[in-house]
Amino acid sequence: MNKLLVSLIALLTVGIGIFFILSNSNSDNSDITGNTVNNPKNINMKTFVVDSANLRFYIDGIENPDIKIKQEDKVRIEFTSSEGFHDWVVDEFNARTEKINAGGSSSVEFVADKKGTFEYYCSVGQHKAKGMKGNLIIE
Repeated sequence: MNKLLVSLIALLTVGIGIFFILSNSNSDNSDITGNTVNNPKNINMKTFVVDSANLRFYIDGIENPDIKIKQEDKVRIEFTSSEGFHDWVVDEFNARTEKINAGGSSSVEFVADKKGTFEYYCSVGQHKAKGMKGNLIIE
């Protein structure tokens, strides 16, 4: 009888342990504030909300800002257009949002796997030549 009771307690303990391990492994490590998040592979996710209007890009109201990140960061660009038909492109990372009209949105994700300064721009018509560009700086 004692062996049966000890076996049941041990089985119950193992079952509870497995339940907690599995329930914790399903967390997505997300951060609703859009800040840097460490994911399970230790890659930092950097999210930038980029708007476009008047042949310029805007992040937090700053016109054509430098976007600075660290090498190996995962980058997410959440792109919107307040005015016009635009996209957001960085050739060196093959990163490109869809071309969107005013009121639309698109996003792109990529890993910044090389250091340097790279140009981001709008590929629509002459928008880049008219100043719709900025720098992606990877340190």
